[in-house]
Amino acid sequence: MLIKRVLILLPVIIFALLLQSFFWVPTYDEQVKGNPLRLEEFITASIGDARILNPILSADSASSTIEDQVFDGLIDRDEDLKFRGRLATGWKIYEEVYFYLNPKVAIKGRKISDPEAVRKLLLAQKGNIKDVEIIPPQKGETEILMPGPDPINLKVRFKAPHRFKVTLKEVDQNFFLKMEKVLGKGYFKTFRPVDHIEMLTAGHEDKLSAIASQVLPATENNPVIIFDLRKGVKFHDGQEFDAGDVKFTYEAIMDPKNLSPRTSDFEPVKYLEVIDRYKVKVVYKRLYFPAFGTWGMGMLPEHLLNSEAMKREAEAKGEDPEKFSMRDSDFNRHPVGTGPFVFRE
Repeated sequence: MLIKRVLILLPVIIFALLLQSFFWVPTYDEQVKGNPLRLEEFITASIGDARILNPILSADSASSTIEDQVFDGLIDRDEDLKFRGRLATGWKIYEEVYFYLNPKVAIKGRKISDPEAVRKLLLAQKGNIKDVEIIPPQKGETEILMPGPDPINLKVRFKAPHRFKVTLKEVDQNFFLKMEKVLGKGYFKTFRPVDHIEMLTAGHEDKLSAIASQVLPATENNPVIIFDLRKGVKFHDGQEFDAGDVKFTYEAIMDPKNLSPRTSDFEPVKYLEVIDRYKVKVVYKRLYFPAFGTWGMGMLPEHLLNSEAMKREAEAKGEDPEKFSMRDSDFNRHPVGTGPFVFRE
């Protein structure tokens, strides 16, 4: 009988406790009485000191926690861990692949030296191919750094044959494998770059084969991301965010003077092009699986950290502008971003 009473009374007591909280727990409106900013401020603390509040320079979790509130990336993830736009409203991902005309390989029983014939053959393939462009033969001279105990710049002259630029609708890591069924087995692997270059640095002719593929790579996979940027976004100082800030952030990461720990994430980028004020094109040197996710990193304000701004700050501090870098800037303790919160220490 006692157990029955307990089982009946216990839920009633719990319900009564929960019900009474309805009458004394303050509402949001009541909570902000006397302090209207209470719902607009975010106060955080960490067990370690946030040393550098700059998303391209910091390497500690304490700094990253604050940076996530102050800076925005082009993208982030939603509650389902799916990518969504942040400073970017949308994006397009595709691929540009390159290869040289190789008349030594027979296509359907005959060797084809006419690039237009190869182009038509490629365009006849349904599916992922969007466009095929013929790049005329090119010639010139270039230098290649030969690594080793005694690195040396080797100068070579090249005379490249016709080249094809194939634009794909989607990234396809197996494109060249599939195209061998169309152009013939070994069409790409049997292209010999060494036949089209000449060593100009005397005494190093034996190194020609080692660097030939760097001068004229038989094939290239260049994934492309085009970001459409959100208009009207402003940094905390009122300056509008645009494509120039994206380009500046990338270049700042790759600048060896800044010693950014993010360099390896962006090393696969071949180049970043500003198409217009609110659109950027990122082209990669090769297939790189984490490429898209790296753009979740916070974007920097170019107007506060460019070379002119660094020079002014260095001179104001009485330091040598040539040796002064982003790591020495006061910005790292007084960050300005586009994020939801303004930093105050």
